[in-house]
Amino acid sequence: VQDIRSSGGYLLGIIDDILNMSRLEAGKVHLEKSDIALGLVIDEAIRKSQDEIDRKRLALTVEGTRDTHLEADPHALYQILGNLLDNAVKFTPDEGQIAIRIRQVPGALNVFIEDTGIGIPKEKIDRIGRPFEQVEGDFTRSYQGSGLGLAIARSLTELHGGSLRLRSAIGAGTIVMVHLPLDGRAHRITARAA
Repeated sequence: VQDIRSSGGYLLGIIDDILNMSRLEAGKVHLEKSDIALGLVIDEAIRKSQDEIDRKRLALTVEGTRDTHLEADPHALYQILGNLLDNAVKFTPDEGQIAIRIRQVPGALNVFIEDTGIGIPKEKIDRIGRPFEQVEGDFTRSYQGSGLGLAIARSLTELHGGSLRLRSAIGAGTIVMVHLPLDGRAHRITARAA
């Protein structure tokens, strides 16, 4: 019964990811922004992954100002951070480390999710974040998932006027940075004439 329940939950997650990605690609996702405390969203994302964090005996730390507020869609922000934390937990071996770092910059917020996981080869970094892409090939995949988590996180971040960057190396872990404007609007940086 446990196997059936687990498999059903896994399939439901994949279907949900596919539906989310197709809505994003069709431009049918509309954000409902409000003033939210980032710390509350981070706590909720951690709660969702807590069982797996405990099972793998991972050390998780959160650094920075948790009570920072920003204009964002609460559900979309939860999806962004939840998907990135899920990936960090999934790809970090037992007794590894995960850190969530919050840094405020002028007019925006940078959230870093760092792990000591398996890492991504340089030649595959550009492909990661595209729908259905994962590090391993289809025949050697040992990690479950749809390969949509990062693509959904990137699309939702861009809808907020932000950006998502990734730095990784095999065996050295991964750092994902989510850059979000505090007021929910993209800010273009224009060069001034000398």
